[in-house]
Amino acid sequence: MTLPILRRASFCLPVLMIFPGVFVARAQAQSQAKSFEVVSIRQNLSQNGNGPRDLTAGPDGFRIERQPLLNILLTAYPPEAGGMFLNRVEQMPDWVRTEHYDIDARISDADRAAWNDPKNQPAMLQQMLQAMLADRLHLAVHRHMKEVPVFDLVIAKSGAKFTETKPDEPHAADAVLPGGGRMGQGADGSTHFSNFSMGLLAALLTSKSDRPVLDKTGLTGRYTLDVREPQQMAAPSAASNGESEDERRPAVADALKSAGLELKSAKEQAEFLVIDHVERPSEN
Repeated sequence: MTLPILRRASFCLPVLMIFPGVFVARAQAQSQAKSFEVVSIRQNLSQNGNGPRDLTAGPDGFRIERQPLLNILLTAYPPEAGGMFLNRVEQMPDWVRTEHYDIDARISDADRAAWNDPKNQPAMLQQMLQAMLADRLHLAVHRHMKEVPVFDLVIAKSGAKFTETKPDEPHAADAVLPGGGRMGQGADGSTHFSNFSMGLLAALLTSKSDRPVLDKTGLTGRYTLDVREPQQMAAPSAASNGESEDERRPAVADALKSAGLELKSAKEQAEFLVIDHVERPSEN
């Protein structure tokens, strides 16, 4: 993949969460949903690598450097069950994931208090990003469900080998994902996750699989866990018709055992995001 937002060990979020039903971004922008007061979007043609990999909001708004617009789309539109769509985006032009942009979106003084309340900010960020995408990219999207082969992320028979993240827990993270999940390198070479929902972990696992990975753990909190054996986390090759389900399972499944998790083959309804219309952003 060409758009690494998070790259540590072999876990790669190659592109960079909640409303049911069909969404049309243009219509949302015309509603009473809040929007940023000032937005600057400029294409970044530098070859100096990605800018800051933090997709969370700051006290005055939302700012990124040299990131693909797909990262913003995935932050603005999460699956209903949580996590990120990643490779479940359909009808997407290549430039959405290959061209890089700088975005500086500022909130108004009137919205500042609500914005800086942790209970409000996630929903406000999604609404404001949706309004921005509708206004500047003329984005229109909808969601649909279809039955596809999947892997279910479940608790292994041995039980979960991780704990809930404590509010005062120190964070030695490489990058921060939408919603505050943190990901970095452990001292022993493992991949360290903190403040992670199982839905977000399933989304990352999807990037290492040829099928969607769905969270079926039943866990609703935020967790700290270490996944070892990163050298085994290679993306799967195309499975032949003669392979068993175990052989089709991505190599990262073996690494999950260290956290008391496993992947099970299934065929289920999965949610997809469809891009109905999008244009390159208008000039500032």
